[in-house]
Amino acid sequence: MRRIGSNIRKQNPDDKARRVIRNIIRYTEEEPPRNEYPKRIVSPPNPSLCCTDENRVMVGNVREVDGFKFCYKICDTCGHAVKYYFPAVEGPSPAVKSYRQWKRYMVQ
Repeated sequence: MRRIGSNIRKQNPDDKARRVIRNIIRYTEEEPPRNEYPKRIVSPPNPSLCCTDENRVMVGNVREVDGFKFCYKICDTCGHAVKYYFPAVEGPSPAVKSYRQWKRYMVQ
């Protein structure tokens, strides 16, 4: 008798660390900028002076790979695209840490 989920392939942590994450942005000057998200995004190779945080628009949904959240942002003016990674969260606040420690103490 087989267990449920026994056919799921277990990944080696080293293989997971070395895997290539597919990038849908294609940087080229030969084609005009265009957004075909989620298949691909054609973008100029270099950003212009107009490429600021206020000028960039988020395309699609926020995705998460191996705990890192990212999205694609495109400049409204020139069409330059980037893969934007959100900053990592440090962890729970000191108040939450002290509460959890207190809770552990009360359980003992």
